[in-house]
Amino acid sequence: MAQCPAPSDLKDADGVKLCARMFEHSHYYNDQSCGGAQLDVRKEDDMPYMPKGWNNRASSLVVSSRCELRVWSRSPKVGNNRKFTSGTYYQLKDYRLGLFGNWNDAISSYFCSCT
Repeated sequence: MAQCPAPSDLKDADGVKLCARMFEHSHYYNDQSCGGAQLDVRKEDDMPYMPKGWNNRASSLVVSSRCELRVWSRSPKVGNNRKFTSGTYYQLKDYRLGLFGNWNDAISSYFCSCT
C-alpha cells in the first residue's frame, strides 16, 4: 500500500529538501495513492521537456511546503497550464485541464520554485 509523504517531509535519499515529487499511480482511496515510479523535482527545476519516460505519466503529486509547481500540458511549456501549491494531490484526475480533460497523465513540462 502506497502512502503520500507529507509536504513538510519531502526529501530525497540524501535528506535534501525537494520542491515536489510526482508519482506514476493514483488510487480512488487516497491512502493508496502516490504509488509506482516517482520523479523527484528539485528547487528551480525548469523542464520544458519531461525526463525520459515521464511525459504524460504523472497521476499524483506532492508539493513541498513553501513551494509551487507549475505544469503545462504540452512541451516546451505550452498549452494549458496549472499551478499546484504546497500540498498533496492524490488524484490528478480531480483537477480540470481545459474544457473536457483532467491532469491525470497530462503533464508534459514543469517549473518548480520555493521561497
